[in-house]
Amino acid sequence: MSDNSKRFLFGGLLVLAGVVFILQQLLSWPIGGVFFSMFFAAGAIVFLFIFARDRAKWWALIPGMTLLGLAGVIATGDLMPRFNAHFGGAIFLGCIALAFILIFIFHRDLWWAIIPGGVLTTLALISIIPAGNGAFTGGALFLGIGITFGILGLLPVGKKDKWPWIPAAICLVLGTLLIIGSGALVNSVFGWVWSGLFLLAGIYLVVRSLTKKE
Repeated sequence: MSDNSKRFLFGGLLVLAGVVFILQQLLSWPIGGVFFSMFFAAGAIVFLFIFARDRAKWWALIPGMTLLGLAGVIATGDLMPRFNAHFGGAIFLGCIALAFILIFIFHRDLWWAIIPGGVLTTLALISIIPAGNGAFTGGALFLGIGITFGILGLLPVGKKDKWPWIPAAICLVLGTLLIIGSGALVNSVFGWVWSGLFLLAGIYLVVRSLTKKE
């Protein structure tokens, strides 16, 4: 980063800090946390700028998006505390997940980034689910991991080596059983859909076993 870029960045931060403090004085908003979030946002901009200048430095996306997520959590904690209490974890985990997703988008050879990206996306979504039904939460986690490996199986690496389908199948089955066992699908459209799918799959296997010649 050149000296002019550094001066522009820090100058912009000072301007934003001044605006924040003026708003705090005029409106009596408790937004001191927004000021501190700017430092994390500045760090995020530096790492994202490094990646923008040289796409080969994909590693910069990880600290860049992590700092951006942390800045968002701190800022919403002051400006929207109720929103932050419910979605703060999802914002932070989602930003980290986005880092790995972007790594794969810009570098298709780094297929491994799909795994942490999918797992973190699943955890971000699960953090929104109200606490209370552990079986449903566990089932959602396994389903998310299963879908992640399923996506990996559809990629060239999965077509070449079939191993991603093994954890995908295991996690999808476990996730489905846990969600069904949790009772969350009772009297719902998804409950009828899953029941029908299990019934059809069972009939298919039974008929196939009876009609297939030894």
